[in-house]
Amino acid sequence: MEIIEYNGRKIEYEIVRKNVKNINLRVKRDASVAVSANKSVPKAFIEKFVAENAEKIFSAVDKISMSETNPVLENGSKISLLGKNYDLIIRKSTENSYFIDDTSVVFYVSDTKSTEIKTEIYNTLLTNTAKVVFPKLLKECYPAFENVCAAVPELKIKNLKSQWGNCYHKRNLITLNLRLAVFDMNVIRCVVYHEYCHFVYQNHSRDFYKLLETVMPEWKQYNRVLKQKTSL
Repeated sequence: MEIIEYNGRKIEYEIVRKNVKNINLRVKRDASVAVSANKSVPKAFIEKFVAENAEKIFSAVDKISMSETNPVLENGSKISLLGKNYDLIIRKSTENSYFIDDTSVVFYVSDTKSTEIKTEIYNTLLTNTAKVVFPKLLKECYPAFENVCAAVPELKIKNLKSQWGNCYHKRNLITLNLRLAVFDMNVIRCVVYHEYCHFVYQNHSRDFYKLLETVMPEWKQYNRVLKQKTSL
């Protein structure tokens, strides 16, 4: 297994030697990276090829990571909220709603076999949690960027498919993925700082990651949690 570092993030990849004319790169369903190349292609050339495609690799890996945050919504399953695991209890009811106590989340559903209804309740749970937590973190992180942001940015919460968040600096707008609500507060804070840094650098350059490390020195620890789909 080969490893390179690109702008603060590591890429692990396997080189597969084949009788092919071109170098081919594939991000597998388990988020592992494989590069196939002819035996005559030098290792240094392959490493350069991987680095040139780093942003595409990160995008594909992040998309897989997010798709795997979807829990199994069945009675007795575990679901996470703000980094804490809860037992999921499914109960038959005339109305669709949820209830949370210290150890459990109860989904009241009109049809216990309907994946669509349970998913809708789950997304409502995440959205309601996000509406409470995300604005607080945006305000908390703002002072480090008040010289580039005229005010605390407008916040939008969406069920993004391939991003944890994005930034429109010209509109003073930050959008965060509602699925961040499953993670520990520090993990969410890491994403908020990441988006704030885009008000200064509209890329993922070395300077961007230096700024991110300045405002949150331990960002790599929490970024790793996002990649591993775990909670702290």
